[in-house]
Amino acid sequence: MHDLRSHKRQNRKEDAYLEITVNDANGEYIQKVITCDTVDVSERGLKIYMSEEVTQGTITDICVILAGQEGRFFLKAEVKWISATGDDGWFFAGFEIYDAENSDYEKWVEMVRRRNAGG
Repeated sequence: MHDLRSHKRQNRKEDAYLEITVNDANGEYIQKVITCDTVDVSERGLKIYMSEEVTQGTITDICVILAGQEGRFFLKAEVKWISATGDDGWFFAGFEIYDAENSDYEKWVEMVRRRNAGG
């Protein structure tokens, strides 16, 4: 896998929740939340370890919950790639974070920059 990130990565295992819209058995649209873990983070991206395969190109809402006092970040992101991990039924996925309205994008970037600076 090529490293296409233009921002420094931080290895971080944090809780994340992905909200996607899927079709149920009756063809109805339903909201589904997938519990995941971050593997690494950057200003504009996330690598996530997850128990379900999500279609590349899906744009989704992600909530990342950081340990300690930093809190929750609600982000809008697109699945840029996904691959099986070798663990049966588990996947790694790369997400590009968007600067979207009603998201915590600016707060997220500030937190990542602060941590990259050692703060």
